[in-house]
Amino acid sequence: MIGATGSGKSTFLKQMLPKLIVGKVLSGELIKQTDDFAYVSQFVDNQMIMETPRDELKFVLDNYGYSTNEIQLRITEIASFLGIIELLDQPVEQLSGGQKQLVNLASALILKPEVLLLDEPTAQLDPIASEKLLQLVHKVNIEFNMTIILVEHELEHAVKFTKRLVVMEQGRLLLDEPIAIGLQKLFQSERYRNFLTQNDRLVSELKIDATLPVDNQTLNRLIGADSTHLKIIKPSKSVVKNQVLLKAKKLGFRFDFNGRQIIDNVSLELNQGQSYCIVGPNGMGKTTLLKVLTKQLTKQSGQLKFHDQKLTADFYRKVFVLPQDPASLFMKDTVAEELTFQIQQSQSSQKLADVLQTFSLTGLEKQSPYDLSGGQQEFLALALGFIKNPEILFLDEPTKGLDPNKRLALGQLLQQFQKQGGTILATSHDLIFAASYFDQIAMMFDGKLSDFAESTVFFSDKFFYTTEINKALRDIFPQALTWKDIVNLES
Repeated sequence: MIGATGSGKSTFLKQMLPKLIVGKVLSGELIKQTDDFAYVSQFVDNQMIMETPRDELKFVLDNYGYSTNEIQLRITEIASFLGIIELLDQPVEQLSGGQKQLVNLASALILKPEVLLLDEPTAQLDPIASEKLLQLVHKVNIEFNMTIILVEHELEHAVKFTKRLVVMEQGRLLLDEPIAIGLQKLFQSERYRNFLTQNDRLVSELKIDATLPVDNQTLNRLIGADSTHLKIIKPSKSVVKNQVLLKAKKLGFRFDFNGRQIIDNVSLELNQGQSYCIVGPNGMGKTTLLKVLTKQLTKQSGQLKFHDQKLTADFYRKVFVLPQDPASLFMKDTVAEELTFQIQQSQSSQKLADVLQTFSLTGLEKQSPYDLSGGQQEFLALALGFIKNPEILFLDEPTKGLDPNKRLALGQLLQQFQKQGGTILATSHDLIFAASYFDQIAMMFDGKLSDFAESTVFFSDKFFYTTEINKALRDIFPQALTWKDIVNLES
């Protein structure tokens, strides 16, 4: 099930579980042949209440009266199946968002439900973990005959495992078709064209006759058969050596005195007017690095300078940090009050109506920030940041919860901020977004940060950490990263 941010997808899922029902049913009825439903939320922290994953799983089973022996067997089985054995006894606060989501999935599957409701389960997973998770869900679907309803904004990996495509728009089901027909109809709709996978969008744009979805092997064959009429149009991005705003040298951080080094000897420089994106697997230190750079966590070694000076209280007035949980920034009762307060605090000349329109929040003025969808909360938090007009934007997974059209709008906002001299440092699992809107890309693994490189250089030699277009066509168009990079000379 896909649809625009705030179209009602999550609310629709929640109507199937009595404990999660929100709002009031105005008409119709829900007829269920079973009450054996399990649900995984898009908000990873909302479902976890215990101190460790083992305690979390044990708590779920305790509530259903399972014996100690049965509890041990089920935890062993599900932890092995999902590959989270090493996470079982780690404190929850030390887990990455993606690791927490795997624990949430384990909590749902451990009860062996007949129907599994997944609300953007891959939103905080890295690309490899995302595909593995969907493969696991597909395995459960096929081997245990479990019904899966999957709400997603990212179809890149999901289409190969699904049988039907449903589109929700403003609380109504606009489309419900077999996957191949549904994808064709998406391309015919200007509103939903951006939801297509990169492969399917390229084939459709080039008017190549093919059954959707198109896998990488098929795309390579189709493009290779007629590549003489195609051309890559990818402008090179020049690295501008402007003033260094933030400089980190040999940063080190660990949570426990004898624990592993979460940030291990990391050095970087952020130049004014440049955009930087850090990619990498879950749990490798990306979010922790952002927190150390912004002094939310205190570095234990190394140097950190802003404008070639040690960080002072003035630093916080000149930067904005978007955390993975945007709701942690909200303080007021309504969207309008939240924005008005920030406008006043920043002494900004911006008008409330203009901010609401720019960030697609018009009509939500009287709503509580906490009642917004995940994507709407993300845009409200971004609006607060842009009102502040900082020198540096620190963004932790900024596309989480955003539909493809909203990601496009976000990318344009970031480009405008950059043109005005703003500097951006983001972490992201969205490789297409990273390749499209960032000048420099680096990878973080095991606490270490690679050198930053121009996006085409970074992605073109990666085996797994690259876009599907690059995987499929690197022997034909090695610099192509997205469908936009390839055009037909004859059209």
